[in-house]
Amino acid sequence: WFTFLKEHFDTGLKAKGYDDELKGYRKEGSGLGDWLTTRGRDTWLTHQGFYMATARCLAFISKVLGDSKSSHREEALEIANMVRERIVRLYTRNDGLGGFYPPEVNILSPGPEMSLFSRIVEGDKRCLILRNYFKREGHTWPGSDENRFLSQTSEAVINDMIKSGEVTKRGSMWSMGWSQWHAFNEGIFAIRYALKTLSDNGFHNVALAKANGFGVGTFEYQMSHNATTHWESWWRSEDLYSHNHPMLGASAEWMVSSVAGVSLHPLSSGGSRVLFWPRFPNSASTIQYAWADQGTARGDYSIAWRFLN
Repeated sequence: WFTFLKEHFDTGLKAKGYDDELKGYRKEGSGLGDWLTTRGRDTWLTHQGFYMATARCLAFISKVLGDSKSSHREEALEIANMVRERIVRLYTRNDGLGGFYPPEVNILSPGPEMSLFSRIVEGDKRCLILRNYFKREGHTWPGSDENRFLSQTSEAVINDMIKSGEVTKRGSMWSMGWSQWHAFNEGIFAIRYALKTLSDNGFHNVALAKANGFGVGTFEYQMSHNATTHWESWWRSEDLYSHNHPMLGASAEWMVSSVAGVSLHPLSSGGSRVLFWPRFPNSASTIQYAWADQGTARGDYSIAWRFLN
């Protein structure tokens, strides 16, 4: 598999139209992207991230298994570092605005949250990237099922939705909207990156706001439409996407590791170490208590906390 990637990855991307310097790249190209995001998909970044992760994994497996040929591990690490440097070089170019991405793709998903979560970016640039990440905004959502719902909704209900901010104008039509910071616009990859990045970098209150939001792209929206499991998409779909397909469920890991505060230690393997790190909210009005269990080969580890006053 690794040999195949080395021989065909770069030439394959060029065949799909990705220039070495990303010239002319403005939106999703052919290939894998952040599936079912309400944003556009950055397929180039997703491909490169998976290539880097594959090389890192092979290097780690080689080390754990005691591979007698250390050259295998060194070669894998060399590839991983090469891909990492490629991402950093292309996505930290000076765009004249002090931004992280080439300006053409700075709204795509996955985006800055992936680079922060994966520790791709050097420490001295992380604050800059985080500041630019917070410049992202929401937008209206032209979903056919949502628009059909609004067309059959009374004027009184529409007015209530306008007051709550759930409905805004999209051209001449009222439309539901999705929020950047009070809902999810990320797909199956970037949900985890976004929540963990916010909580790990001191913005746990923002992560909680995303999980507690209302309207399109929220748990509340799914539950208000009688959902009993995660849907396949953040928007309604009666004929295309499943209502029992929790591929957007990456938030579940964040609930255990960040909200409650127990997880497998990121620098260990096989559950040999456990990390206790609850990110307490700014106020009990956001969340009053949490508890979780983390299973390992050594047994179960549990955590529970609550505000008393």
